[in-house]
Amino acid sequence: MKHTRIITLLGAAALLAGCNSGESTTTKRVIEQAATVFEYTPAPGQFINEPLSGYTDVTTPEKACAYAMQRFASRLYVSLGGWGGYLVVGFAEPVPQNGGGELLVRGNSFVNSSEPGVVYVMRDENGNGLPDDTWYELRGSEYDRSTHGYAITYTRPSGANQPVAWRDNEGKPGEIARIGEHTQESYYPAWIETNELSFTGVRLPDNIVRKEVEGTESRTTAPFAWGYADNYSSQDLIGGYNTLNISDAVTADGAPANLPQIDFVKVQSGINASAPLIGEVSTEVCGVACYREVTE
Repeated sequence: MKHTRIITLLGAAALLAGCNSGESTTTKRVIEQAATVFEYTPAPGQFINEPLSGYTDVTTPEKACAYAMQRFASRLYVSLGGWGGYLVVGFAEPVPQNGGGELLVRGNSFVNSSEPGVVYVMRDENGNGLPDDTWYELRGSEYDRSTHGYAITYTRPSGANQPVAWRDNEGKPGEIARIGEHTQESYYPAWIETNELSFTGVRLPDNIVRKEVEGTESRTTAPFAWGYADNYSSQDLIGGYNTLNISDAVTADGAPANLPQIDFVKVQSGINASAPLIGEVSTEVCGVACYREVTE
């Protein structure tokens, strides 16, 4: 895939280039988009397979990755579906940890509509250019209220226009219900060959808020304080991006991972909840990027 770069001048400082050159250089911070989508495996959801969401011939994992890249290039959303669905991207060069705010994830959240996703990072420790090393969760504001090691399995419906059943590792059943305006025959990802699709990860607390005003009931999805994708945060939502810190990466036991740099990012749909009219709470991603320091 062609590497797409969007450059934004955020600040500059004049530096002396050399004792004898008489020239100065400018250092500026730029936004660089992720270079590659390595995997796009959403959970079932109301936007999956939908032509209005850009699905036309997404029938293989490779075509799914190409679909996600094309959507990002157009600044359009890619849905991760219900809980557990995820997307993995990589950068052309390692992203160094330099004090915070190195990573950016663009979602489509707005007031009263947040669908938070958990963000993980990986360092290419074995140097093979593939995301096959250790994932580290970025600790967010809800870390201590979340369920770690949560798992779920979705089952392909036996026919068209049916909800998608699921069961989690706590023994609870449920379903991804059909929503009237999303009329595609199946919400189960078309390019997944198996009849069951399983995910593990971090389940965030439910964020659906029920309100009743003068006998009329409505539901909204509340934001969390900080540290998640597709989250209308007052602390880390800047210019449409949730800005995240590599220094927040933790090991499986919650200890700081102390990563000097990262190469890959995974965003995973974090909430297993649904409501009438809203449907499943599904994280959407419109792009993943990083900041870099560039000297000219």
